[in-house]
Amino acid sequence: MSRDDEDRILHGLYYYRENIDEDVQVTSEQLLWLAMHPLREGEAWNKEGKLQSMDASEFPEEIRSKLITAKLELPLRYLQYRRLITYARRSDGMLYAAVTFAGADRAIRLHTRRGRMDLWYREHRDGIVGVTITILISFITALVTVLAVGKMLRP
Repeated sequence: MSRDDEDRILHGLYYYRENIDEDVQVTSEQLLWLAMHPLREGEAWNKEGKLQSMDASEFPEEIRSKLITAKLELPLRYLQYRRLITYARRSDGMLYAAVTFAGADRAIRLHTRRGRMDLWYREHRDGIVGVTITILISFITALVTVLAVGKMLRP
C-alpha cells in the first residue's frame, strides 16, 4: 500500500464531480483504474462521459486478490479512517464514495505541483529531511537579511 494510491483515488473522486459530501456510485474496477494511473491522468477518468475502469481479470488469479486488497481496499479504508472520504459497499458490489471537506482540501492541493510540495513538507517536517530543510531555509533567510541590512547601513 502506498500513500500515492490513496492520493490518486482521492484526487480522481474529487475532480470527477468537485462536490463535497456527495455520493458517487462507482465500481471497484473504476477505482482500481484510478489507483493504477498517475494523478495527471486522473482528470481523464471521465472519458467521453463514461468512467474508465480496469478489468481485474487481466491479472493472474494468484495475484488478483492481493492486487485488489493492496490497491483498492486498504487505500479506501485508510482514506475513510483519516476522514478524507466516506464510502459504503452495497451487496451487488457497487461502492458509494463521498469526499469530505478535508478530503477536498487535500485533493485541491494535490492538483498543483506547489500544493504537492506543501503536502510533502507537512508530512516530512518532523523527520530528518524536514528538519534539515527548515534549518537550511532559516539560514538562507538570515543570510539574505544580514546582507540586505548591511547594504542599507553602508553610507
